[in-house]
Amino acid sequence: MKITVLIGSHRRKKNTQDLVDAFLENLKEGNEIEYVNLLDKKVEICLACDYCRQHYDECIIKDDREAIMNSFKESDLIVIATPLYFNSVTSRMKIFIDRTQVLYNGWYHFKDPIFKEKKNVVILANGGSPTYPNQFQGVDVECQHFLGNINANVIEDLRYNNTDRNPIKENEKAQRELREAAIRVKELLSK
Repeated sequence: MKITVLIGSHRRKKNTQDLVDAFLENLKEGNEIEYVNLLDKKVEICLACDYCRQHYDECIIKDDREAIMNSFKESDLIVIATPLYFNSVTSRMKIFIDRTQVLYNGWYHFKDPIFKEKKNVVILANGGSPTYPNQFQGVDVECQHFLGNINANVIEDLRYNNTDRNPIKENEKAQRELREAAIRVKELLSK
């Protein structure tokens, strides 16, 4: 099984990476895992030029977005991992999502979706603050159309808060839940 992990954190080796590591612990053996850390990728902002509206599955900007999309297309499982910044995904993740406008135009303007088959997706999110109302609502809003455009089948959605005081690496309950979620994913995808 090929797994692509999209990491949107602005920092390395912190809670978001710990989320990913705990989740993948039970999926490493026998699977090909590609890590796509947006810190290491060049993904420019969308110019809103409408080029993709006239050119199926093409963007006028030539950067790492296309390679990331190709990795998604080849994957059996996509893991999207982001910390919570101002109740939403990070700006790096938002820029990437904006650049998937080409996918929207595929199904809306060309009536030919680029992602024709369902893609299994896991969402991992964490926020440093203690619980408060609608804490992760921005993640839902930002991801809604993006997930629709990649024809996502969200099979796990794990969110953790208060990670400034209770880091994922030290949170035994979170570690257990993430490992158990991976086992469920493995069983589901092996059918």
